[in-house]
Amino acid sequence: MGDLMDGIMALQTTFQQVSQLAKGPGATKLIALKPLLESSSLELEKKFDQILQILQSGVRQKKKRQTLGERLKWPFQKVDVEQILQLLERHKSALIFAMNSDQM
Repeated sequence: MGDLMDGIMALQTTFQQVSQLAKGPGATKLIALKPLLESSSLELEKKFDQILQILQSGVRQKKKRQTLGERLKWPFQKVDVEQILQLLERHKSALIFAMNSDQM
């Protein structure tokens, strides 16, 4: 779970940097960044909604007779987390690349 949180925090930092650029004086020159930011935001929002649904459905399905270990079980497999991390890294890298190319 630590890797997943690290990936989310890194992407959040990148989005904050992009947001500052988009609000700055050179925002009209951000040709590559604006469409990428919109598409990344939509895709990530959809993915985060899916993750939230999985987490919430796991909470709702917990039964009183389950052991503490069963109730605290992480609902994602290692491969699921790796796929999410790859998605986060792909978007973060694309946003950084677009920021750099727009600033040239």
